[in-house]
Amino acid sequence: MCDSMQNLSGEWNGTFRYPGDYFPETPFVARIVEIAGQLSGTIIEPSVEAGEPTLTALIRGVRNGNSVDFTKAYIGFRCGYETPVDYVGNLSGDGTAITGVWSLVEADGTFEMYRDPERKGMDETRAVSSVER
Repeated sequence: MCDSMQNLSGEWNGTFRYPGDYFPETPFVARIVEIAGQLSGTIIEPSVEAGEPTLTALIRGVRNGNSVDFTKAYIGFRCGYETPVDYVGNLSGDGTAITGVWSLVEADGTFEMYRDPERKGMDETRAVSSVER
């Protein structure tokens, strides 16, 4: 499948894991816009802190072929969330899954994210039309 058919724009559901099951598996929702291989968007995930239901982060990165590389930076830095997180992964051949590793200076783990193949075309069309306006 050519690169233009694998545009990452759209909503992705995923999970990330800490080494040694230090924390439980954490679900997240990523909303990504890809334009000419450049990635931007947001990630929303549950907070492990009492009183904070969710955390929001901005993502910026690149896609080159099936390689995906982005950085997640939390909005409203809280203690323990001030360091950006690097994500490096591979896009599946059908363009519906990304699997890889995340890393911080003091820890790393794995992640996976998926999108509904039925929505993929709709999300790409919406992303392109928003840029054309």
